[in-house]
Amino acid sequence: MTKPSDFIKKLNTSQTLIGLDFGDKTIGLAISDMTKTIATPVLTLKRESISKDIKSLSKIINEYNVGGAVIGLPLSLDGNENKRTIKVRDFSKYLNKVIKTTFYDERFSTDVIYKELRKNSLSSNKIKKKIDHLAASYILQGFLDNAKNN
Repeated sequence: MTKPSDFIKKLNTSQTLIGLDFGDKTIGLAISDMTKTIATPVLTLKRESISKDIKSLSKIINEYNVGGAVIGLPLSLDGNENKRTIKVRDFSKYLNKVIKTTFYDERFSTDVIYKELRKNSLSSNKIKKKIDHLAASYILQGFLDNAKNN
């Protein structure tokens, strides 16, 4: 994984970052501000096929002037890679043809967001609709904070 501050230095100063929480059925998306300080959840894409997913992401990348993608890497609790990690790495090979990509450890991201939403008494249905892009925001915010602190 690339050091967050090194990845950000390679971007044009007017570009944003996109954070992705890649899943089997959906992809959660978050976008940073131009100062690369704050991550904002944007939307959740319903997965179709890799080519259609890349096409949809390309439109969003252009719309938000995105210079790089931070993809949540689902490592096992012990830090090792697993089947899901391989799927994410495979997807990133295709996305990397469109935009520079890097990974950020996403362990616990969905669990943290789920617990926070449950504290606010949201129903399971409302949580399902929000959790992926909120998890993407959590991943991207962790990446941005790490870049600022190092």
